[in-house]
Amino acid sequence: MTDDRKKRLLELYEAHGDPDTFAEAKRLYEQALAGAEASDPETLVAYGYLLECHGRYALRQAVAQYERAIELDPDADKPHYQHIWAQAALREPEAVIARYAERLARSPTEVREHRFLANAYLAARDYQETARVVDAGLALVPDDPMLLDVRGDARAATGDPEGALADWRRAVEVDPENLSPVYSSALLLERLGRLEEAAAAWQSIVAWCDSHQAPLTAEWPRQELARLRARGRDG
Repeated sequence: MTDDRKKRLLELYEAHGDPDTFAEAKRLYEQALAGAEASDPETLVAYGYLLECHGRYALRQAVAQYERAIELDPDADKPHYQHIWAQAALREPEAVIARYAERLARSPTEVREHRFLANAYLAARDYQETARVVDAGLALVPDDPMLLDVRGDARAATGDPEGALADWRRAVEVDPENLSPVYSSALLLERLGRLEEAAAAWQSIVAWCDSHQAPLTAEWPRQELARLRARGRDG
């Protein structure tokens, strides 16, 4: 009976997203996994899917908040970027691509619109279109750091690590306060086996955090730096 109830609650939550249904289903699955079903693959998959459904409903709520924020403050950039990547996490990038393509068509000389559309294509992993939009934006503002950052991401994803690293270096030269390219560089350098350079990138992030009194932001970079140094010592 309990097994049937768990499955029924999962079906109901998938269909309707009711928070009370989720809470009860979560309780029953966790109870089962703490007991006789701890090693039951079917129960693990069902509980995982319950959490996955919950994540999708939460993302849709997030999308709604970003859309409302854009309505209230259309000049703020952050809600646009958050909205783009939340839609991509839902595997629904088409709507934001259409939105920002239309915006760019209305304002073809606005580099801000190039940034939005380039990010929408990047989030959709359409690297050819990403590069096209970035190049058009850089023709307007050759050293725009946000477009350089995006082009670096596209180059890294399409087998051009040196081009990516060059774009990220230039982006940081233009805007030293933007840490995104430094994070990307650190991760790519490690994948390339260039551990000393990767450690140097993490060290620069830690130094930035220290100079800006950002101890929480520094926690993960410190962990990564320590891990790389230990890896280097171990050979």
